[in-house]
Amino acid sequence: MAKLRKPRGFRPWLLAVLVLMLLASACQPGSTPLAQAPTATSEPPTAVPPTAEPTNTATPAESPTPTLTPEPTATKAPKTIHETDNYLVLGMDQRPNEGAWRTDTIIVVAVDYDAGQVGMVSIPRDLWVNIPGYGMGRINQVDFEGESLKYPGGGPALLAKVIQTELGIPIPEKHWVRLRLEALPELVDALGGVTVTLDCPLHELTPDPKAPDSGAYEHFDLPAGEVFMDGATAAKFARYRYASSDFSRAKRQQQLIWAIRERALQVDAIPQIPQLWKTLSKTFKTELSLVDVIRLARLGSSMKANQVHGLVFSQKAIANAVVGGGAQVVKVLDSAQLQRELAGLFRAQSISAQGREGSGGCPTPQPPPATPTPTAEVTATPGP
Repeated sequence: MAKLRKPRGFRPWLLAVLVLMLLASACQPGSTPLAQAPTATSEPPTAVPPTAEPTNTATPAESPTPTLTPEPTATKAPKTIHETDNYLVLGMDQRPNEGAWRTDTIIVVAVDYDAGQVGMVSIPRDLWVNIPGYGMGRINQVDFEGESLKYPGGGPALLAKVIQTELGIPIPEKHWVRLRLEALPELVDALGGVTVTLDCPLHELTPDPKAPDSGAYEHFDLPAGEVFMDGATAAKFARYRYASSDFSRAKRQQQLIWAIRERALQVDAIPQIPQLWKTLSKTFKTELSLVDVIRLARLGSSMKANQVHGLVFSQKAIANAVVGGGAQVVKVLDSAQLQRELAGLFRAQSISAQGREGSGGCPTPQPPPATPTPTAEVTATPGP
């Protein structure tokens, strides 16, 4: 296996990009300075002579004050994902005692600095693609194959090339962050837990980790409403999918990213930076420059929920398929539909509202009945 190169420009502040500038927003000074009091002066106040009374007491006619009509400010339309600054966020799953790894979380973060908008595109890990120098395979193999093949720029560069070829999304060189998935529970615990919202209860399954080949499953259940999760629970929320699908899991991951951001703001992550850095310094790599990090941090410090949009491709654009040997994968079903969904990225739902449906099937809340408008009583007037 090719040895991973140590990225250049590696700094603690690169943690900011790990969760889409979300921790960065908490690591920036967020308080507004108090208004300064007037500066005292040592000179005595200058006496103001009394104003002479006018000899003519007639009131002059008032001149009409001209009214200026402000010109409307043009709102900048968001760019397309082909024009934004795009970054790859990779979640790496490497099993114990195994040299190879899979990139089971692949998210393209599209940043429109001019419009102040961010879009996140979750790419399904089982997408069937052509891997240069290897052949056909799942997209979650590409990062490892790029390192093994010693592709120029390594695994992230090869993955960026595949994403541009297959989906038409450009990824600039060195715009990537790779995170080991075991860092997620440690990050959440370092922040003291996070809160997500479910409209319906969530019932999930995964193969029993103690006996993965036994056919037994581990159950994972969460109630509807606001759910506070520790690190271990958050990891299950982000990874389990056997009772649902990769589509549902991708949406939950997007909501979790926003939950981490909100928690970082609540607890004031500045004092937590040493612990966060100690926790994560060995679990992520990047080649982002300090200039990129500063730009992302500045934008992240002012982001609101309606400025961060999430896209999980619909089953009109991609669909499950079976390839040679019976392998179950995902293929692009309709390229034109996929491009239409990408074009609507900045109109997509906020990531804070993604993945709230749980397992579905719960009764839809009904609006309260309208309060009837009281009818005025009519009193009959007696005749003469």
